[in-house]
Amino acid sequence: MQQLVDVGRNDPCPCGSGRKFKKCCLDAREDALQGRPGELDVVRAVDAAVVLDDWSALEPVIDRAMELFARGEPLEHVRFCRDLVLPAAPSASDLAGLCSGSWLQRCALELFCVLGTYELPTEERDALRLAVHLLRRFGARAPIVEELVLLQLREQGAQLRRLNAALAADGLDAVTVLADDTDLVGWIERARPAVLTFADWFALAFMPAERRDEVWAAGVASRVCDACLDRLEAPGSGDRREWGQLASVAALSAFPEVGKPLMLLTPLLAPTPDELLIHDAIYKRRDHAEPSGAVMTRIVRATERRGDYLGAALLREMLRAIQMRLR
Repeated sequence: MQQLVDVGRNDPCPCGSGRKFKKCCLDAREDALQGRPGELDVVRAVDAAVVLDDWSALEPVIDRAMELFARGEPLEHVRFCRDLVLPAAPSASDLAGLCSGSWLQRCALELFCVLGTYELPTEERDALRLAVHLLRRFGARAPIVEELVLLQLREQGAQLRRLNAALAADGLDAVTVLADDTDLVGWIERARPAVLTFADWFALAFMPAERRDEVWAAGVASRVCDACLDRLEAPGSGDRREWGQLASVAALSAFPEVGKPLMLLTPLLAPTPDELLIHDAIYKRRDHAEPSGAVMTRIVRATERRGDYLGAALLREMLRAIQMRLR
């Protein structure tokens, strides 16, 4: 995911606390890696696997770790930008190209954030601690990296199959729909489709215009596509061609022409009162001051509690970027 960037000791902590990284999670991450009594000694376990050239004992632990990266789980936001992931099984050179040093470091930080934020069962803590050790020790060659790419490919394939099925129900396909000269921007202005969550909107609104492609590819596009598909799959939905076209654009395009009107004109998808407060203050009242830190902290926590981990990660990263600008 795009927010996997390097973090300096004096930067705001990626956990969203507002404190400097060196005074928040920097030391806690080493404590987490050591483990608690009764937990797996990950260093010794990996050493044994290397010496014996037998990873079978650790495969169930790695599989458990990957379950926490799945959609709807605490690490669903840890991804590579989807336009970098090839539609095939990755080669060693592909993985090396994806895994910069900063990506690996920040991926480990996100794992530590989950370890420190949630009270996890022992088997999940073992799985995440093993994942951190593998990333540190083997970098792009860590089995967790290839598994993450394959997970993304499965996700993208499932979404495209869902999109094709929804379009086929109306006798359409993605190529035809994308080539359609329907005025999609005009339809958005008239219909005001609710497809952006508060986190999606906030990330697009506060990211500099030249970097909106990154946020779009980092997860917003996929969520917009899903929102459109939910509408298409609902019985009796109207404007089906337009919903299908918007779903196709979200699934297959970089930040599109329709991105800005979506951000500026459409209502939020299922907003909370706190989210409406921030949204209305910025767009309806035209108040472009930085959002209230206290309200935003409540929103991040509420987003995490309802299981929208990707949304919470987007919000934390944007708040961190705002804090950096204000320093």
